[in-house]
Amino acid sequence: MELPFLHPDRSEFSPIRRTGGLYVDKTNHLRKLLTPIGEQGSDLKTQYAFLARPRRFGKTLLVSTLEAIFQGDLPQLGSSAKVSFDPDAGERAELFRGTAIEGVVCQTRPHPVVRLNMAMTISDTPDGLRTRLLEHLESVYSDWHERGAATGIESETDGNYVRFARTPEGAYLETASGHVERLLRELKRQFNAAPVVLIDEYDAPLTHLLGRNMDPEPFIAVLREFFGLLKHQENLLHFVFITGISRFAHVNLFSALNNLKDISWHPDYSDLCGFTESDIQAYLLPYLQAGATNLDKPLEQVVQELRNHYNGYCFGIPGLDENVYNPYSLLNCLDDMQGAAAARWKLFGWPNYWSESGTPQFLVRMARNGNLALSREPPAIHQLMRTTYDLNNIDYGHLMLQTGYLTLRLDQGRLRYDYPNNEVRLTFASSLLESFGRTTTPDELTGLHRALATEDYTDFRTRLHAFMSGMPGEKITGETDCHLILHALCQLMRVEFQSEVHQLGGRSDLEVLFPGHVCVFEFKYNQSPEAALEQVEARDYGRRYFASGRRVVAVGLNFVAGNPEEPPRIEYRTQVRTLSNPECP
Repeated sequence: MELPFLHPDRSEFSPIRRTGGLYVDKTNHLRKLLTPIGEQGSDLKTQYAFLARPRRFGKTLLVSTLEAIFQGDLPQLGSSAKVSFDPDAGERAELFRGTAIEGVVCQTRPHPVVRLNMAMTISDTPDGLRTRLLEHLESVYSDWHERGAATGIESETDGNYVRFARTPEGAYLETASGHVERLLRELKRQFNAAPVVLIDEYDAPLTHLLGRNMDPEPFIAVLREFFGLLKHQENLLHFVFITGISRFAHVNLFSALNNLKDISWHPDYSDLCGFTESDIQAYLLPYLQAGATNLDKPLEQVVQELRNHYNGYCFGIPGLDENVYNPYSLLNCLDDMQGAAAARWKLFGWPNYWSESGTPQFLVRMARNGNLALSREPPAIHQLMRTTYDLNNIDYGHLMLQTGYLTLRLDQGRLRYDYPNNEVRLTFASSLLESFGRTTTPDELTGLHRALATEDYTDFRTRLHAFMSGMPGEKITGETDCHLILHALCQLMRVEFQSEVHQLGGRSDLEVLFPGHVCVFEFKYNQSPEAALEQVEARDYGRRYFASGRRVVAVGLNFVAGNPEEPPRIEYRTQVRTLSNPECP
C-alpha cells in the first residue's frame, strides 16, 4: 500500500489535506482551546490565546489549521476574475473529515480571518518597521479584494493590488492599526460574523534585534501601538491567536492585553506542536519500518536512535508531561530514509536538519559574551506559566529554553537545564566552533575523547594544541572564548560534562565525568597553570565526587595569546594533579 506522502517543507493545512499528504491530527487540543460558553454558545471561553514554541515546530501549520477551522479553504488567489467570497464554499467539514474536531466544525458557523505574519515586517529602523507593517497589510487587503470581499478602499487599488493612500512625499496617511480596524469592521459588516485574528511570528521584529546593540524601545513602541488594537476591539472580535518563538517580548507588547491566555507551558497543550511517541506509533510506524529496511537495521534500534537524536523537548512538567520530537527534523529524516541515505548516514551519523535551517546567531554572540546557560538554575515550573521576561534584561538560560536549544529535566527532584537531544547538542556546538573559524573531524574528536578517557593528558595537550592552532588567533580574546571552545568540544565528543558548576567555594569551569575518574578543569588566560590548580584546591572544586569512589583529577589550562607581530596563534600549558580524598586511606 502506498503511504501518504511526507511534506517536511509544507506548512499550510489545506493543501496538505487536499493533496492527501500525511497529517498528524492535533485538533483534539484545538477542541479544548475553542470551547464555547455553554453547550450552544457562540462565544468562546478563551477569546485571546498565546503560544510560544521554537522555530521549525509547526507553528505556521497550527495557524493555518485554525484559519481553515474558521473559514475553510478559500478560493485560490491569483485568478484574473474576482471570486465572490462565501465562507461555506471552503467546505470546512470536508477538510476536517476524520479529525478530532470534525464535529465542532460541522456545528459552528464560519468566521472571516485576518491572518498576519510579522516576519514580513522585519526592519533595522522603527520607521522601516512602520513601513513594512503597512506594506504587509496592503497584501492582506489585496487578498480579500481578490476574494471579492469589500475592503472599504476599492478606489485606492492598483490593478488587483490594494495600495493605501500616501502623501506626495510617499508617507502613509493612516496608521497600521487604523487599517486593521477598518478591515475588521468591513468583514464583520459584510459577513455578519465576528472576525478572527491570527498572528504568526509576532516577535520576529524584536528577535531580529538581539545581539546587535540596538535599542529595542522605539521598535517596541511601534508594535505596542499596533497590538493595542486587539484589546480595544474585544467586542468586535471572535477569537485572537498569537504565536512566536519567545515569551520575552510578551510582557513588553501585551501589558495592556490582560485577557491574553498564555498556553505555552500549560499541561493541556504541552504536545500541541511536536510528535509524541503515541503519534509515532499511530501515524509514522510504516515509514519507520520502510526506513529500517533501507538502512538494514532492526526497527527497535532505528526507533531508539531517532529518539536520542530528535526527541527530548519538554513543554510541560518534566516527568509528568510527555516529551516531543521536533516535527521538522523527524519528517525530513523519515522522508530521506525512504531513499538511498543509508550509505551516507553510516559514515556521518544521523543528519542535523535543524542546523540546515539556520542557528540564530544572536545566541552564539550572547554565548561569546560570557553567558553560558548550563551554569544557571532554571526557573521554577510555576514561573514558566507566567510572563516574567523582560526584553531589556534577557536571561540567557530563559532565552535558550524558549528557542529550543535547552529543555528542562528532572534530576533527583531538582530541575536542570539540558540539551533536548543530540541534534541540538551537535548543532549548537558546531555553531560555536564555526564562530571561531574552526570545524572538527571525527578523528580529532575520537583522539581527544580517547586521551581523556585513558588519562593520557600529554596526548590530550598535544591534540588540543593541534586543534586550536587551526583557529585565527584574533578570534580568541580571553578566557571565555577558551572556555566555550572546550565546552563545544565536550558536546561534540558526547562525554558527560558540566560547565561552570556551582559549588560552595565558587564555580569550576568544566567537569568531565568518566566511570573511574572526573576531570576538573580550570582555565586561565595569560596567567599560569599553577594559578588554575591553586584555585581548584583552594575552593574545593570536585570534592563532591569523593563519595562516588571516582578519582578526581585537577587539570589547569593556561591559554597564552600569540605575539601580535607574528601570525595569530594560541599557546598553552597544562599541569595535572590528583586531588586526595581525606576520608579514604
